[in-house]
Amino acid sequence: MTTSEYDAKSSVLKFHFNLKTNHSNHSSTVEISPDGRYIATSSSDKTIKLFKLSDGSFIRSLNGHSKGISSVSWSPDSRHIASASDDKTIKIWDIEYGECIKTLRGHTYHVTCVQFNFKGNLLISGSADEAIRIWDVLNGKCLKILSAHSEPIESIDLCWDGTIIASGSYDGLIRLFDTETGQCVKTLIYDKGGSSFPVSYVKFSPNGRYLLATTLDNTIRLWDYNNNRVVKTFQGASFEKYTCSSRFIPSLKTPLIVSGSESGEVFVWNLNSKSITDVIKVSDSPVLHVDIIGNILVSLSMDGDINVFKVKELNEGEMDIDQ
Repeated sequence: MTTSEYDAKSSVLKFHFNLKTNHSNHSSTVEISPDGRYIATSSSDKTIKLFKLSDGSFIRSLNGHSKGISSVSWSPDSRHIASASDDKTIKIWDIEYGECIKTLRGHTYHVTCVQFNFKGNLLISGSADEAIRIWDVLNGKCLKILSAHSEPIESIDLCWDGTIIASGSYDGLIRLFDTETGQCVKTLIYDKGGSSFPVSYVKFSPNGRYLLATTLDNTIRLWDYNNNRVVKTFQGASFEKYTCSSRFIPSLKTPLIVSGSESGEVFVWNLNSKSITDVIKVSDSPVLHVDIIGNILVSLSMDGDINVFKVKELNEGEMDIDQ
């Protein structure tokens, strides 16, 4: 679990343990619960699987979707999971009992992404039907439908206070919406050279001022969205076909970003210098998703391998990550 290409002294990821999800088909996402106790994975085999983060022990499967699951999101209190499925529904699950407590219907095509807001009273979903829906979690009703894109939506995110929704689409656009009004307040497009590439993943920075966007030209861009400009570009990892998520790894000394790659590696970049600090080969299949809480990072490959790392500062000692 090491790389010979980069000096070991610069490594920020220390391998902790790995486990097999044992999904019967391609795995899609991995999410750590906000309380740091659980890992949830989803798959095209129609199931969600739950594991303990501490040791990787299996807890249970959640079954109920009739088609594959593309995305999951934990509620802020870690008691519920929302799942987005190709069966056009979103399900909300009670973790303690392993039961589906609500099914949200309304999207007319595959639901590709879902996200709780920080209060847990709203769900935001994106779909291949090109629309974003805002849902009331308590009664399961759709509050707003946003006509967002001209091609499938691959990713959505909410800024830290839930007031802005970001969406990325295969139409090459990033759109920002006011959550309360549903109005589009900004459209971002990177089209140097006369062409734009599909946007497969978007993620707000912890302070809400910037947006990471992964596009299918092997590039991650950091947007200062208020000023409509790309301020950093990160390259080296491969993204041409699959959605590979990225995350900020903020710290007091050296802010970093991390991403999976289609080549089966986890990449880490120094946010300021844009230099690569780690390239760790973890799988022979694409690493589709990464997530982080505290100083623990998890990666999930398409073939169902979860690798768990401890994150360290570029210098000696553990990194104090502000979530």
